[in-house]
Amino acid sequence: MKKIFLLVLPLLLFSSIVAAQSLYVTMVNQDPDPVRAGEVVEVRFKIENLWTTTEENVLLEIQPEYPFTLYSGDALRELGIIVGRSDFKEATIVDFKLKVDSNAVDGDHAVKLKLTKGSAEWTYDDDFYIDIEKEEINLKAYVRSSELITSGNKGAITLELANAGESDIKFLELELLPSQDYKLLSTSNYVYLGDLDSDDTESEDFEIYVNKEISTVHLPIKVEYEVRDTNYKKTYNLELNLLTEKEATKLGLIKKNNLNTILITIAVILIGIYTYRKIKKRKQ
Repeated sequence: MKKIFLLVLPLLLFSSIVAAQSLYVTMVNQDPDPVRAGEVVEVRFKIENLWTTTEENVLLEIQPEYPFTLYSGDALRELGIIVGRSDFKEATIVDFKLKVDSNAVDGDHAVKLKLTKGSAEWTYDDDFYIDIEKEEINLKAYVRSSELITSGNKGAITLELANAGESDIKFLELELLPSQDYKLLSTSNYVYLGDLDSDDTESEDFEIYVNKEISTVHLPIKVEYEVRDTNYKKTYNLELNLLTEKEATKLGLIKKNNLNTILITIAVILIGIYTYRKIKKRKQ
């Protein structure tokens, strides 16, 4: 009997170990794949029972760490009793929605899971990975056109924003900030531009007066917008270079003021006529 027990004991221990480790977890897929930084990704897991039907309820918990946070639903899922020797069709499928941080870097990032069956727990730290691809948001700002050539004048400037990135921009706001170089003549320094699709532009005109003796007008602006449920704020320091009156006149951009020359010419002619008559009168 003792010999039989010694022979059976390893089999019992092996059966216990197999029964304890009968649950097999695999990651089915992620959607989208890869996921952009700042986006929401849905991750699907498959739980198979390779041994006998479980006697205790099975729990699966996702424990997201940076750059992931739970976007919706519960982190802890109660799977109940899982039938033994289940194939893929009978396997339990669980999905989680995670938000990827907008500052996440490119590459594969591990997602942590904990599986519980009765008093037994298994933690998966480095078994499942989510592929992240960071997308650079490329919003450019510049002065598209200007009526201003020299300082000490008023005119309209056109500020333009270009979406040179791949993602569409929503709820775009533009604000022209105060500067010592100019005075705002428009009724407002704020404009709501709305959506700005990828590979598109939006522009707005502002009327300003440029103070005298200014060679470069500094135009600070602030923009606020949203990309994939993430809000962004950014400031730009735009510049508008002006010409001196001499340079502008030389280039033919402004007409030279000939009033003084005309007045001097008239004065010379009048003096000449007066002198001529005076000399003629003396000769008589």
